[in-house]
Amino acid sequence: MMIEINHTYSLSSDWIKELAEQFGVELIDKKLLIAPKELAEGGFFFTTITPGLSVVLLDMTFNESIHLRRLKSDNNLFIIHYDFSDEMNLICIDGVKHKIGYKANLGLGVFDNAIENVFQPVIGERVFAIRLIVSKELLGTSIANLDLENIGKRKIRSDKSTLFFYDHIDSKSKLIMHAIKNKSFLDPAFEIYLNGVGLRLLAKFIDRYSNLAPILHRISEKDAETLNMVKDYMLNNLFGAFPGVPFLAEISGMSVTKFKFLFKNMFETTPKNFFLREKMILANELLKSENFFKVSDVARKLSYPKASLFTVVYFQQLGRKPSEDFKSSNY
Repeated sequence: MMIEINHTYSLSSDWIKELAEQFGVELIDKKLLIAPKELAEGGFFFTTITPGLSVVLLDMTFNESIHLRRLKSDNNLFIIHYDFSDEMNLICIDGVKHKIGYKANLGLGVFDNAIENVFQPVIGERVFAIRLIVSKELLGTSIANLDLENIGKRKIRSDKSTLFFYDHIDSKSKLIMHAIKNKSFLDPAFEIYLNGVGLRLLAKFIDRYSNLAPILHRISEKDAETLNMVKDYMLNNLFGAFPGVPFLAEISGMSVTKFKFLFKNMFETTPKNFFLREKMILANELLKSENFFKVSDVARKLSYPKASLFTVVYFQQLGRKPSEDFKSSNY
């Protein structure tokens, strides 16, 4: 039987108090909601960062099917949803279901709080998502005045009256989320750490989308679709070596010069750096997976013949050595 939970969002903790009542549990310190174990393992953690900005982290493994219906409420808010779950979840808006999550390539969703949506998490897999609750005043013109006629050229969707769109999570935001994904709600410093994560995600979001309008006018819809196809190709081949710009330009049907220019405009980095950053984010997951005996095993898995070369690239991209993140297999 499908369980349905209705809730709203606000910048204060009032909404999570009401959510705790629906779950039938006590809210801890006005910020921590631990789900009943028959429904799920884990819970929600909410904190107010600064006037106009709050953050809620959802880290749960659901045992039963559930619909989390967010009712439309304060229309002066945007909800920025970062989905970093192990498997794909569904968000339903106006009867249309959208896949969202790490493996969906569309892990970022931005919703006007005046739009109702239903979040349907996967069962039996870890669901990990961060939602920034942001006042439109704080965001200013970063997304409030986006050109909705042209925004589809970025593989983003919106309607005409109230804003919502989807995009991939950029590499830097993935790294920010990776760091907190391995921390516990019960860590005494968790709230402070979550505040920092929320501020860094918002800063990266504003930096990314404040520059979106001029980018859109330089990339046609056809070229944007082609570039997304190339991006997906790289994401699906991270275990191998970088395929090279000439090859990527060839499969895109563009000249090398045009491909490099448009790719950097759209993704704000070079193709090789994009590939290496995503590859090292994958490496970070493998290093922490406890599925390998040595760092060199991870290096070989990622097609590096020498662990020393892997170490150099990992340090260049993430600013630390693989050994600092490595957790050895116990088997």
